[in-house]
Amino acid sequence: CHPVTGTCSCAPGWTGHNCQRVCDAGRWGPDCAHRCNCSNSDGSCSAETGQCLCDAGYTGSRCQ
Repeated sequence: CHPVTGTCSCAPGWTGHNCQRVCDAGRWGPDCAHRCNCSNSDGSCSAETGQCLCDAGYTGSRCQ
């Protein structure tokens, strides 16, 4: 946590006041600040890395 403000800097995949909540579907990164950018999937990606989780039959960095 920040020594002056007390605000926590959450690890990738986590958010919330005490970093105890997992990112919502479609979000990833520290404090869930990034949106997943995936095609041909349910729009989800790894909450930690942003890697797309592709539907069956699709591959590639964006499931293209």
